[in-house]
Amino acid sequence: MQTKKLPEREQEDVEERDIELENIVGNLMIAQYQVDRLRSRLSDKIGSSGTYKKGSTHTFKHGNKWYKITLILDELAVNRQQDIV
Repeated sequence: MQTKKLPEREQEDVEERDIELENIVGNLMIAQYQVDRLRSRLSDKIGSSGTYKKGSTHTFKHGNKWYKITLILDELAVNRQQDIV
């Protein structure tokens, strides 16, 4: 099997790649996709009828301290011309 040698200019382009930057951009794209998916799931959960609860609590221990996180969810309508503060 023969291998094709890249022209010098193409070899220089390959060597100039910043792998760390490419990984960061890739991770950002994955994170944006995950945020979109989670927003969609949250919207579906709020919009569904039935057993929707207005809040959620999670308690955990880290080190010698206990933490409690409580999330309360409200749906609101915002006029496009209004700023959310």
